[in-house]
Parts: sequence; structure tokens; C-alpha cells
Amino acid sequence: MSRLLAMLLTMAGLAVSGLAVADRQDDVAALTEKKVTVWPKLYAARDAEGLDRFLAEGFRVLEPGGSVRTRAEEIAWLRETPPDDTPSDFIFTIREILFAAEDMAIVYGHGDSTRETEEGRPCHHNYWSSNTFIKREGVWKPVFSHVSGISCTPIE
Repeated sequence: MSRLLAMLLTMAGLAVSGLAVADRQDDVAALTEKKVTVWPKLYAARDAEGLDRFLAEGFRVLEPGGSVRTRAEEIAWLRETPPDDTPSDFIFTIREILFAAEDMAIVYGHGDSTRETEEGRPCHHNYWSSNTFIKREGVWKPVFSHVSGISCTPIE
């Protein structure tokens, strides 16, 4: 009897997870738009007020060196930092979107662009990031960001 119950519970779980995957198309589209288009535009435009609306309460950034910035610090940094001629060829490529819960997703991938080294030579700029989003009142908002593997390989 316990084997039958275990099998039925497993089948029910698979059926529910299958439905959840099918229902995630709208979530995948919304998360992709926010990560690939909205977030980079806020930084490129130095739109601190837009970033304030975009980020979830309690947002944190874990930087490559291990320091952590709060939501307020991130918004203040954006407000105080002059435009940096964001490269027109910047692109963020999503590697995967993982749904940790009905209202939580992790989006990870890499950003690429052409920039200049500190010496002024052109380079291929690359970094990896993972972002945790939470869904509140039907809206996905980033609550955590981690950036690593930043490099700027000179272009010969």
C-alpha cells in the first residue's frame, strides 16, 4: 500500500510540475525583458528614480570582491555617478532561468561589450551575474544580484 501511495504522490508531483513549466512562459518573458532590456537601460540612462521603482525592498548586490551594497547605496551610486558612455554593443545573454518557488526565480548569464582598458586600449569586457527575482502583486523585482568573473581582454 505504501508503494502505491508513493507512486501516486510522485505522479501527482510530476503532473503539477509539468503544469507549472507550461504556465511559466509569461514569467520567462517578463524576467527576460527585465534582465536583458529594462535593467541595462536604467543604468545607461542613470535613472535612479526608475531603479528605485525597479528594485525590491531589501535588494542587495554582492560584488566580485565580496563587498555588499544595499538598495539605498545602489540607488545613490547611480544617482551620483556620471554617464560612462555605456557601450552600444552591450548585450546580456541569459544562460538559464531557475524557478526556486512560485514567486522566486534566479536568472543567470553573462554580459559582453567592447570597452577600453585602463590604458585606453580596446578590450572585450565580460562578466557573469546571477540575479534573484521575487514576484510581488504580479510584478517580478530583483532582490539580489551577484557579479563575478569580470574581465577585459585586450583586442589585438
